[in-house]
Amino acid sequence: MLFRIFRCAAVLYGCAISVAAHAEPVAGFDNRPAAAAAAGLYECQQPSGTTVFRSTPREGCAVLAAPDPAAPDPQRWLPLMGANGVISYFDQVAVKRAGPEVGVVVMRNAPSGVIRTTSGEPIRSSLKRMVLNCASSMVAVVEQTLYTKRFGKGEALYTIRSPQLSRFHPAASGSVAAELLRRLCR
Repeated sequence: MLFRIFRCAAVLYGCAISVAAHAEPVAGFDNRPAAAAAAGLYECQQPSGTTVFRSTPREGCAVLAAPDPAAPDPQRWLPLMGANGVISYFDQVAVKRAGPEVGVVVMRNAPSGVIRTTSGEPIRSSLKRMVLNCASSMVAVVEQTLYTKRFGKGEALYTIRSPQLSRFHPAASGSVAAELLRRLCR
């Protein structure tokens, strides 16, 4: 029974993270660049009135996200920002190609103290393994592993593998999956 409750909590966490990744773009946030791995995110107004997002501070810019000192190796992990403003990290080393399909790994940190297991342990990050189909521009989540520490470190709490998760579906506009399709399927 306890395992079922824990499993349901893990599935709900996965759903929450997936919903966040596929959220509709916020006005003015559609063309945001990825932030540098050890950099923050700053919103700056141009003289023309347009909004620009930078990874380094400039005078007159507002801080949206402070730099994370524990960010992963920027040579391996490429930061990507979805339309919802959440930064995910794409593992450039783990890319596997097989015909029109590309296997990728994406890491995402959870908000501090928000999501916990049924036993009270915090879920701080997840590693999601996905398959991108370049021919159809669709994506499937193969599995997702939840961790006790940020950046996929610490004890692996649970791995979600489900036939329902591995079905291909269209990548939402502005999502990290859509950005990966754009970058990897040329």
